Amino acid sequence: MFLEFPDFVLSMMQKLSAKGFEAYLVGGCVRDAVLGMIPHDYDIATNARPEQIIDLFGSENCSEYGRAFGTVCVHDADHHSAEITTYRTETDYRDFRHPAQVFFADHIREDLCRRDFTCNAMAWCPETGLLDLYHGREDLEQNILRCVGVPSARFREDALRILRAMRFCAKLYLKPEILTHSAMLAGAFRLQSISAERVFSELCNMLLGENITEVLLAYPDILSVWIPEIMPCIAFSQHTRHHDFTVWEHTARAVGNAPQDLTIRMTMLLHDLAKPGCYKMDAEGGHFKTHAEKGAVMADRILTRLKADNHMRKQVSRLIYYHRRTPASLPEVRKTISQIGYADFALLLKIFETDRISKLRSQPESGEKIRKAEKFMQTCQEQKLCCSLKELAINGHDIADLGFRGEEIKFMLQKALDIVISEKYPNQKEILLDFAKNIREESSL
Repeated sequence: MFLEFPDFVLSMMQKLSAKGFEAYLVGGCVRDAVLGMIPHDYDIATNARPEQIIDLFGSENCSEYGRAFGTVCVHDADHHSAEITTYRTETDYRDFRHPAQVFFADHIREDLCRRDFTCNAMAWCPETGLLDLYHGREDLEQNILRCVGVPSARFREDALRILRAMRFCAKLYLKPEILTHSAMLAGAFRLQSISAERVFSELCNMLLGENITEVLLAYPDILSVWIPEIMPCIAFSQHTRHHDFTVWEHTARAVGNAPQDLTIRMTMLLHDLAKPGCYKMDAEGGHFKTHAEKGAVMADRILTRLKADNHMRKQVSRLIYYHRRTPASLPEVRKTISQIGYADFALLLKIFETDRISKLRSQPESGEKIRKAEKFMQTCQEQKLCCSLKELAINGHDIADLGFRGEEIKFMLQKALDIVISEKYPNQKEILLDFAKNIREESSL
C-alpha cells in the first residue's frame, strides 16, 4: 500500500537505515495516512538504542525528555520534529496507567504486540510498505475498533485507553467490536486511578469529534466515573411540551449539534445536568425553573474536579447561568452584554440555537427570538450603545467628586449603567451626574 509522508520524516528514517538500523513509522501517523488524513505528528520505531539515536542525530538536535521510555525527540534544521523510540516491551502496569518496567526489544513485532488497538498497531517503511500484523487496515475499512490481544488485559494495563477508544469512535466514526465494548464498560471503574488532567484532555478531544452524539449515548456510564452528575439524567423524562427526549439524550444531541468549538461543546455537555434535581410538576407540566443557576454551580464544581483551566471553568459556568432564556428586547440584550461581554454573548446565541435544534419539536418562534437577539447585539455594536462601565459617560472620579466613597462609588456607577441600559436616561455626563447628585442628596436626608 502506497502511503505518502513528509521528506523530513523519510530523511530521518533513511539516516537510521544507512547506519544499519531498522526504522518504521508507527501508531497514529500510519493510521491517519491509511485513512487519507494528514498526520499531526510522527513516531518512528527503531531497534537503535536511545544513545545510538542521539549519537546519530547529534545531542544538539535531540530532546531527551522521554529517554527513560526509550524515546528521543529529534529536530531538524527547519524545526520539524519526530519522536524516535526504541522497540520495547513492558511488564505489568502498576497503576492502570504506567508499566512497572520497560525493556528494549530487537524486533518490530515485539513492539507492535503491546499496542492498544489494531488501527494503531500498523507500521510502515519505504522498503517493505505496510506491516499490518493485526489487520488494522481491514478494521478501519469496516469502521471497527478492536483491541490488540485480549481487550480486558489492554484496559487493565492502561485504563486511559477506554477514553482513547471513545475518542477514536467520536473522531473516526469507529464502533468497538463486542469484546472491546464489553471490556470498556467492565473496566471503566479503573478510570478513578487516572489523573484528572489526563481524563480532561481526552474528554476535550473526544467532544470535538463529529460522531460524539453516538458515543455519549453509548457510554454515559463510563463518563459518569468522573462526572457522576450524568447518572440521574440518563433516563430522566422531561414531561414538558418543550422537550421530547430524556435529559441525557437531549444533552448528547446538543453536543453533537454544536459548532466544533470546545467551549460551546463543553457547555452543552454540562448545561442541563442540574435538571433532575430541579424538576417540578404542576398543571402546566414539568419544568426546571432554577436549573440554569444551579447548573452553573454544578459545572464549576465538575470542571474544578477535572482541573480545567480557570478561564474555561468560569466561562462555561457563566454561559450555563445565562442559557435558559433568550433576551427578548434591546434593553435585555444590553443588560446581558453588560454582564458577560460581546464575545460570550455571541457564544450564547450559538448555545441558544444549538439547544433549540436539539429537540424533536424545535419551535420556529424560538429561532425567531434568537435572530432578534442577534440583531439587537448588532445594533449595540453599530450604534455604539453603552453596555459596560467603560462606555459610561461618567467614571469613578466623577462620582467621588460628588462625595461618594468606597463601595458607594461602585454601587452608583452600576446604578447609572442600569438606568442607561434600561433607556430611562441617555448616556450623557451632565444628566447622569444630576441623577447621582439626587441619589446623594436623598441618602443624606
